[in-house]
Amino acid sequence: MTVLHRLVTPTRTLEYAVARSSRRRSIGLKIDHRGLTVQLPQRAPLAEAERVLRLKLDWVLKHLDAQPAARPALVDGSSACWLGQPRVLRSGATRTRLSEQELHLPGSEVQLAAALARFLQRSARTYFSERVAVWSARMGLAPRALKLTSARTRWGSCTSAGDIRLNWRLLQAPPEVIDYVVIHELAHLAELNHSERFWAIVEAHSPAWRVHRDWLRREAAHFAV
Repeated sequence: MTVLHRLVTPTRTLEYAVARSSRRRSIGLKIDHRGLTVQLPQRAPLAEAERVLRLKLDWVLKHLDAQPAARPALVDGSSACWLGQPRVLRSGATRTRLSEQELHLPGSEVQLAAALARFLQRSARTYFSERVAVWSARMGLAPRALKLTSARTRWGSCTSAGDIRLNWRLLQAPPEVIDYVVIHELAHLAELNHSERFWAIVEAHSPAWRVHRDWLRREAAHFAV
């Protein structure tokens, strides 16, 4: 169980965890979806954590405020989207079963989020492979390989070697939004930048790309996982 410490400032009270490492020689600060962590060398006094936090307070507050709100825990009856369409989640199934209204997943209720993530990861490769094949044929651009990624801040990427990476969480978005991301990354095979020529390629195959991009920016924070 993680022990949380508190720092009272003039504007708010901060809660933070402390992580020690024998390999660390300096004090580090880490902020992610789990909150604030002070990374200390093994023998550093605990008071050093508070000293550094007060010294870097403006930076800490700025980056904490930039973090997206924590997603609520999933329970039986929670909703999650499959290709943009909501499904009611049910735990305790003997096997995964998807219907027009519900998604039944194995495991207990406390395992629901992990079970949903596994289902999306398993399904993503098949669905993405199909869409990449469709758009590769239409655009005349084919990647060397398709890989899945879990990065929360990037929906896709294309390497200089021609590998395309797509985020499995995209399966919660509507098909036209997923297609936009596929088209975007395939276009990078022709233009590994965001030049006017790059956007012309994207627009030729996804005229409403701005709408789809804005949908992701607005709605992705509400994805179930």
